[in-house]
Amino acid sequence: MPGKSRKIYRWDRIGLVLGGLALFSFGLAAWVAPEEEEEVGEILAHPNHIELPTPVAAIELQELEVTAVAKPELEEVVLPCSCNKKVLKLAKNPYTDHRRAARNLPNSFFVKDKNELNAGKRNGKLAEVKDGRGYHISALSHSYAVLLPEVKELLKDLGNDFADLLVGTPSEGTRIRVTSLTRTVKQQNRLGRRNYNAIDEASTHSYGASFDIAFTDRPDNEADCSAPTRAMQQVLSQYQKAKRILVIPERDCMHVTLRP
Repeated sequence: MPGKSRKIYRWDRIGLVLGGLALFSFGLAAWVAPEEEEEVGEILAHPNHIELPTPVAAIELQELEVTAVAKPELEEVVLPCSCNKKVLKLAKNPYTDHRRAARNLPNSFFVKDKNELNAGKRNGKLAEVKDGRGYHISALSHSYAVLLPEVKELLKDLGNDFADLLVGTPSEGTRIRVTSLTRTVKQQNRLGRRNYNAIDEASTHSYGASFDIAFTDRPDNEADCSAPTRAMQQVLSQYQKAKRILVIPERDCMHVTLRP
């Protein structure tokens, strides 16, 4: 019996020793773990570590670049010079003389409608008119850019003489603005309801014999209207005195008709 109790007592002591060793191991592990976390933290905070810019910083940088772009300059506005009876002093030729001249031109015929206008272009009695030296054609709403061939030549000569007078001056490059050319009867009647100068019947515009000059357009604001106005006055006066044209100074334009 004594031997049996001694054997049980030894296993109890062994169990107590093993349990104490286990508790000591867990305690040691818990004591070592915090030191490892601190070492990891020191590595992440290393002085050589480079931080990438955040999205917010990138957006702010883009905004700074946009504000640094220069704003475009506003386009310079150049107002035209008027060509009418208020600024040009020319003798008025009676409208009956204009109408007589239009009927007696070599290629003269009455442009009643669009069909006759197209026929005139096909048979060479009407010629298309485009921009040339010293003049340009305005956007047209009540006429067509065609004239009798001899009237087209008149406009070209007038434009060249006008341009020659401005060579070497700040106004060089100024152009005559032609605002009306050949009209059909329908166009003439529509215009007559708004413009008292438009004749309802047998207008010289319906013969392709006349054109209207309303403005001269300067190349820039460095040139005033004095030189173009004087040049326009000189050219029209010379042509009128030479009996090449008939003129009616109107409220909004100068009505010009070729003489036979």
